[in-house]
Amino acid sequence: MLDTEKIRKEVSELANDTRIWHSKREFGDLNNDEFTEVMKGKYEYLYSNSSTLFERSMKGDLNMQQLNFMLDMIEKVNAGADYQTTSTVVGQRLVDVYVKPLIDDKEKKQ
Repeated sequence: MLDTEKIRKEVSELANDTRIWHSKREFGDLNNDEFTEVMKGKYEYLYSNSSTLFERSMKGDLNMQQLNFMLDMIEKVNAGADYQTTSTVVGQRLVDVYVKPLIDDKEKKQ
């Protein structure tokens, strides 16, 4: 079972370490590859359980609101909520956030 709290913590801390590295306040002597290797070791749980979240945290382009929503849904399922119902909620949220704005934008252009 995925430890959602550990994921939240490591995503936040990795994003912070990456900002610090970019500002050269710490890890300044490391190039990108070296820094990535150090972070893979430091945040091994995140890297081994979700390399995509690891990479997005390193890039700084992770939507924390969406991540927290998805982790909340995982927690609900782990606590016994119906998987199908939860999947429907997630699907509707993704449609509302990503699909509907594209449709609305396309309709405005016509």
